[in-house]
Amino acid sequence: MNLLTQNIQNKRSVKTSRLGHVLFGMLGLIVVLSSTVDAQTLDRIKQSGTIRLGFQSDARPFSYRDGSGNVQGYSMEICRKIANEVQTELGLTKLDINEIPISSAEGFSSIKAGNIDLLCGATAITLTGRQTVSFSMPIFLSGIGALVRSDAPSQLRALLADEKPKFRPRWRASYANILQQLTYSAHTGTTAAQWLTKRKAEFGIIATIAPVAQYEDGIDMILDHKIDVFFGDRAILLDTALRSPNLDNLIVSPRQFTHEAIALGLARDDEDFRLLVDRVISQLYRSGNITNIYTSYFGVPDESALTLFSWAALPE
Repeated sequence: MNLLTQNIQNKRSVKTSRLGHVLFGMLGLIVVLSSTVDAQTLDRIKQSGTIRLGFQSDARPFSYRDGSGNVQGYSMEICRKIANEVQTELGLTKLDINEIPISSAEGFSSIKAGNIDLLCGATAITLTGRQTVSFSMPIFLSGIGALVRSDAPSQLRALLADEKPKFRPRWRASYANILQQLTYSAHTGTTAAQWLTKRKAEFGIIATIAPVAQYEDGIDMILDHKIDVFFGDRAILLDTALRSPNLDNLIVSPRQFTHEAIALGLARDDEDFRLLVDRVISQLYRSGNITNIYTSYFGVPDESALTLFSWAALPE
C-alpha cells in the first residue's frame, strides 16, 4: 500500500469515526427527548408527590361541592380510587390530592396545558375531543335530555317525548312551526350546546339560543319563563330538577336525544397513565365495587349500567 492510499484510508477512518460520534450523540439526544416525553404524568406525580384532579363543580351527581364545600360525585369517587392506585404503584408513603375546579369549557385546555392530571366530571367521549385529550374507558352511559316547565304546551311536551299527539293529524307539518316559536338553552362547553347548534342549522330553525354557565342557571331561566327548553346531560338534569324546591313545576322529558359514553379525561400519548386508569376502572367493574359507588349517586344500577360494568371491563 503506497503512502497516498494510506492517507486516504486514514482520513476516511477519521471521518467515519466523527460520523459515528455525531450519530451516537444524536441517538443519545433522541433517547433523552423520548424519555422526557414518556415521563409525563406518573413521573411528574412521583417527583411532586401530588396528583391534580380537575372537577366540574356544577356536574352533580358526577362532580360537585356539597353544602360543606367538600368535593363529591360519582366521577370523583372513581378518580380518588385511581389516586390510591397511583400512590401504590409509585411506592409513595404519601400522595397529596389537589382538587381543582374546572369549568366545562376549559376542561380540555387545562389537560393540554398540563394544569391537571385527570378530568373528573361528566365529559362525553367525542372524536373532536380526542384531537386534544385522551379518554379513559367509559364510566357511565348517558345522553342529552330536555327540561321544560310543567305548564309547557302539550304539543311541545309530546314533541320532546317523541310522541304523535292525536290532536294533530298533520304532526310533521307542525314540527317546524312549534320549534320556531321557542327559546332554547344549553350548558356552555358541553356536547348539548354543540348538538343544539347543529340541530338549529339542520332544521333551518330561526330561534333564540341562550347559553348558560351552570345547570342551576338553566333551571332558573326555565322557571322565570326566559327560555322554553333547557338541554343538557339527562342524568344531571334529573338530579338538578329533583333538588329544586320547584320540582312540581319542572319536567324532564323521558326521551334521550343522543347516546354518549362519559369518561375521565387525561393527556394524549400517555399510555402508562391511561393503562393505570383503565386498570382501576376495570377492577371496580370486575369486583362489583362499582355498584356501591353508582348506587350512592344514581340509585340501583339499571340494565344499561349493569351491561356497561359487564362488557366494558378489560381482562388482565
